[in-house]
Amino acid sequence: MQIKLYKTQEHMLGTSHVELPLLTVFVTDDEGVVHQNPEILEQDGDCVVIKYDWNPAGEPEERMGTAVTIATMTVEEALRIAKRNRLVARINGKHFEWWPGNRRKMPQWCAGYRKKRGSRTHLIPVTDEQALGLIHGTHKISYWTYTNRCEITAA
Repeated sequence: MQIKLYKTQEHMLGTSHVELPLLTVFVTDDEGVVHQNPEILEQDGDCVVIKYDWNPAGEPEERMGTAVTIATMTVEEALRIAKRNRLVARINGKHFEWWPGNRRKMPQWCAGYRKKRGSRTHLIPVTDEQALGLIHGTHKISYWTYTNRCEITAA
């Protein structure tokens, strides 16, 4: 499995994706919060104790969690971490990112695809099961050329 995670960076001419290094550490604590490159105080295998400094005026607290790097994470962990940290994920050539939403609709986790001879990435909302199916090849995205319709079907 080839897993790459990108951080969206906004600048004057629009947005771009900056690839995170393979040794970026993600720690998921007991409450389900994902921390990126935290200060690790102790470690025992993949279980770590991190320094969580959420209150600048008070003392930082210690939290326990499990640590994983991009080089060693599974597909399920990569999707979960990308969703919680609003990162762009590219797994086995499949593209997943957050659609920012608009006045009428809330932001959604989407899969990206390109039409034949196209250069623009189109986004379609997906569930976790559909995203895993797209990665493993059990689902595929079907689209119609002259309409804006597409759907995820079984392969």
